[in-house]
Amino acid sequence: MRRISALIIALMLLALLPALNPAMAAGSNLSGYTICVDAGHGGKDPGAVGYVVEKDVNLAIALKVAHVLEMDGANVVLTRDGDYFVTLSGRVQIANSADCDIFISIHANSGPNSASGFEVYHYYGSYKGNILATYVDQEIDKLIPLRNRGVKEAGYYVLKYTHMPAILIETGFVTNSYDAGIISDESYQWKYAYAILHGVQRYFGVPVHDPVPTVEKVRFADHGNYFRVVLDMSKSANYHVYYTSYSNGHHLVIQIDNAQLTDLGWPVYNGWYYTYTGSSIAPIIYATEYGGNVFIVIEVNTAYAPYSDFTLSNPDRIVVDIYS
Repeated sequence: MRRISALIIALMLLALLPALNPAMAAGSNLSGYTICVDAGHGGKDPGAVGYVVEKDVNLAIALKVAHVLEMDGANVVLTRDGDYFVTLSGRVQIANSADCDIFISIHANSGPNSASGFEVYHYYGSYKGNILATYVDQEIDKLIPLRNRGVKEAGYYVLKYTHMPAILIETGFVTNSYDAGIISDESYQWKYAYAILHGVQRYFGVPVHDPVPTVEKVRFADHGNYFRVVLDMSKSANYHVYYTSYSNGHHLVIQIDNAQLTDLGWPVYNGWYYTYTGSSIAPIIYATEYGGNVFIVIEVNTAYAPYSDFTLSNPDRIVVDIYS
């Protein structure tokens, strides 16, 4: 395990970095919470039909809600991730079996053409459900230009039989042309997602914030005359590339500012992920999260080898090519 010694060197390097960023302190995101996101209706059950079809809007918003919750560290359980039918009891079973901390059901309303607005339901007398519903309602009110019809109580099946605090959000009326235009617009669907995220953060006592970028995967390949490292990001991020050199090794460092690192599935040593690449240009890669930043440390066999770096989007990627 000679190469692991380079990991110790890198740890010594990090000891010289600034103090831990408060934004990444314990309890600063939704890590450790399991949240069920339920897209109402689906498959043979279209839900309400008007200017738009409810099941389609529900799924589009629910998937965005799941995405931003996961970006903030939550473990998300979906009752459906496509256009198929799930029974009410099936939805409840999914949430209860996963021992979710909260349950969020996404719906859209129908009524007379004059009916408009969003509302958030919880089960009768549920104290925690009321708190969650109130926070989510308040956050939607900040971002969505629809009438706020308020927090309400109801005995809906998914609210009654789930074992955790549960809410059901009626995002707008499919039978109102203005509402339908809002809830089917992708930019507003993202606003719903972030509003729900902020309400959930308040419920769990987490400072309200948009998720920081996450390094979701580290990929690499040896192309003969150069070695490529690709960081798949959840969103764009600021980053720096620089060299460190020691008597027993040289390292190219990719530092991603104000970011977090997902589980890479690599072996872990003293808080560092590491993997052997099989490349003579860059034989080993380390990764860790420290001080609110992510560090990807690439051991290279030539001091200050030339490199180039650039970004790609959709999805966001950071690419670094190291030349032999």
